[in-house]
Order: sequence, then C-alpha cells, then structure tokens
Amino acid sequence: MVNQAVVERDVPLSSRSAVKVFAKQDKIGKKEMPSEDLGEQGSTVRTEAYCRFVPTTGPEESCLSVLKRFQADVKLPCVIVCDHANRPLGLLMRDTFYRRLAGRFAADLFYERPALMFAEKSPLITEITTSPRQLIDAALNREAAVFYDSLILTEQGEFKGVMTVQDLMLMSRELQREADQIREKIVRESHAKVLEIDQSVKEVSATSERSLRQTEEMSGLATAGRAELEAVQASFNRVLKMTKSQEEQVAALLGHASSISSIAASIRELADQSGLLAMNASIEAAHAGEHGRGFAVVASEIRKLALQTKMFSDDIGTTLDIVSGLVKQTADASSLTTIEMQHSHDRVNSADHTFQMLVESVRTVEARGRDMFQTAGNAAKQTEIVMQELEQLSSKK
Repeated sequence: MVNQAVVERDVPLSSRSAVKVFAKQDKIGKKEMPSEDLGEQGSTVRTEAYCRFVPTTGPEESCLSVLKRFQADVKLPCVIVCDHANRPLGLLMRDTFYRRLAGRFAADLFYERPALMFAEKSPLITEITTSPRQLIDAALNREAAVFYDSLILTEQGEFKGVMTVQDLMLMSRELQREADQIREKIVRESHAKVLEIDQSVKEVSATSERSLRQTEEMSGLATAGRAELEAVQASFNRVLKMTKSQEEQVAALLGHASSISSIAASIRELADQSGLLAMNASIEAAHAGEHGRGFAVVASEIRKLALQTKMFSDDIGTTLDIVSGLVKQTADASSLTTIEMQHSHDRVNSADHTFQMLVESVRTVEARGRDMFQTAGNAAKQTEIVMQELEQLSSKK
C-alpha cells in the first residue's frame, strides 16, 4: 500500500462554490478528512443517518480473537483497531483478513500475533459531520485496492462508526432522489413561470397584431386622404386658373366699357353739333322765305333727330356707367377671390406636405409594428420550445 502524505483535490459542492479538500496523513499513516461543513444546508441527507456501529479492538488483540468475532457475526463487515483513547489505528476488513489467514501455516504463524499487523493503516477517516457529497467523492477517489473498504467515521477524532460501500450507495441514491425532487420542483416552477411568460408573450403578440392591423388601416386611410387632398389641390389649381382668367376678362370688359363710354360721349358731341347746325339751317331757311321752307322742314327733322340721338347717347352713357360700376365691383370681387383662392391653394399645399409626412410616419410605424409582431411571434415559438423541453425533463423519472 502506498500512503500519500497529502492528497489535494477539488470537490464541487453546489453551483455556487467549490472548495478544496485536504486529506492528511497522521503519524501512523491514517488519512483523515476535515470536518468543516461544505455548504449543503438545503439537503436533508445526513452522514450520521447511514453510520453503522461495528466492534472495536485494541492494538494488542490477537488475530485469533478477531477471527472469532467475524465467525460469531457473519454479517460483520469489519473490525476497527483503536487506541486507548478510542481513536482509530487501523481497519480490518472481513474478506481481506480471511485471505491473510487462509494460508496452510497461517494458524501457527499468525493466530497469536496482534491483528493490527494485518490492518489497513491508512483507511479513509472522516468526521461524521462531513457532508455526504464530499464523503462520497472522497470514497470514489480511493485507490482500487481499498476501493471497497469501509470508511471510518469519527466525532472529534474518536471512533463513531463505519460506512460500507453499500451504505455509500444508499446515501448516493437518496442524494440522487433528493436531487431529482429538487429538479422536478424547479422544472415545475420553471414551467409555471414559462407559462406566465408564454401568456404574456401571446398577449403581446395579439396586441402587436391588433396594432399592426390598425396601423395598416391608418396607413390606408392616410394614403387615401392624401390622394383626395391631391385631387382637391388639382381642383384648386384649376379654379385658381379660372379665377385669374375671369379677372383678366373682367378687366378687359371694364376697358371695353370705358371705350364705349368714350364713343357715347363722342356721339353726344356730334348730336349737339348736329342740333346747332339744324338751328342755323332753320335760321337761314327763315331768311330765304318761300324758297327756304322745304329746307327748314329738313332742318327741323335733323334737329329732332339730333335731340333723339343725344337722348339715346345719354341713356347709353348712363347705362354704361351702371355697367362700368358693376364690372368694377365684379373686378374687385374677382381680385379678392383670386387672392383668397391663392391663400387656400397655399394652405392646401401645406396640408398636402403635412399629409405626406403623416403617410411616411404611419408607414414607419407600420414597419416597426410588423417587426414587433414578428419578434413577438418568434418569442412565442421559443417559449413553446422551452415548455416542451421542460415537459420532457419533467416526464423523465
């Protein structure tokens, strides 16, 4: 047997920490493990629950006496050799002890000699307060020659009991059962949390879908509104052109009315001159006597005609003044209408620009809403995958 002076190894105790365990060899070569608690407060499995008592013997007790102990109790796995202070000195395993005494001359050679000579001087010794996981890990790291030996449990250095490989397996099974229960609990809690997350994700997905549909509808309305506004803008452009054309026509009409007024004034002057000429002709006809009587009649008719022409000319002038006033009013109203139409046209252009920005903003919101809807859908799929995996873990016993 090769005894190590110091055995150093890393023992993972939990997901939170890992500690180093040192096994030291005392003066007679026993490997003892530290008794510090390794942080398994959450476990209900305790080393002392698997500790079994076996008889002890002193360092001077003979091999024959120990052999009789084993023969008296066929289920006894081992005997512990202790000093006067009940501190373990060595380990006598049944099978190993039998093999040592199985020789032809073993009875003559060894029966009266101390059994300590056949004891394992470097058994695995640990305090009973050692955590089960650390204890199992230390037992699994033993050499093959002593792998199936019992391990010795002490309490403040004094012998307390032993644990066989069977005890270690039972304790390991209980730890595994406890770990499975914890795992199942965690899986159930995780499944419940994932269900809540899945519900939230589905609600977000449904909300995103409704928001996307509303945004699409808003985008359609904004696009239709802008199209209608563009049609109004085109109509305003046509009306503005027609108003400007009417303003020009009224201005031309006002100019023509002024020309007609000038012509009527000229006719009135001609009528006055014709009246003067007819009066002069009448005077000359009177001077001519009988010979000018016919001429006087013509002059009188011309004078009447001149008076009628003047009257018609005055009526035309009056009517033209009225028409000119109305045309001027129409021109002023047309000018004001043109100005107001221009302002309305500017407002429509501004509204069209605003609508264009609104349409672009709505399309941006629509794109983001679609991205959010897709992201929510992907999250829902991932959540379903996680739920399926949790259900598979939960179904594994």
